[in-house]
Amino acid sequence: MRPHTSNILDDGRDCLYQPPMWGVLADTLSRYLPSQARAMQLSFSLADPARLEHIFDIAGFRDVRVRPETRQGSFESFDEYWAPIESGVGQLPQAYLALPETSRRSVRDEVCTRLAQFEANGRLVMSVEMLIGSGRA
Repeated sequence: MRPHTSNILDDGRDCLYQPPMWGVLADTLSRYLPSQARAMQLSFSLADPARLEHIFDIAGFRDVRVRPETRQGSFESFDEYWAPIESGVGQLPQAYLALPETSRRSVRDEVCTRLAQFEANGRLVMSVEMLIGSGRA
């Protein structure tokens, strides 16, 4: 397995962490659909533990705890990874399917190239890092 790498985006308002599993697709689509770029990055917007804890605090929770969690995900092939995107379930796949055919081919090729670094023995192996927040109401 190759080392885990990711992207950090900073638009001046938020620091957005993009795990490679879906971040590469979001980043690529954002360039093809710049008017939707912010919406495509929303699922990555709570990557700062202090910010997530603050949100819990202002929502009135007590004994707030935020902890990082890393999960491993793997796919038998790029085609297995790409199948749900082609099926159009979710925000990113819907944005992808809205593109013209030539743009869809370009997006698929770019994502495939960028995810090649996560290939191990023919499989795609990537980690997903997340924050788990909890508190008492």
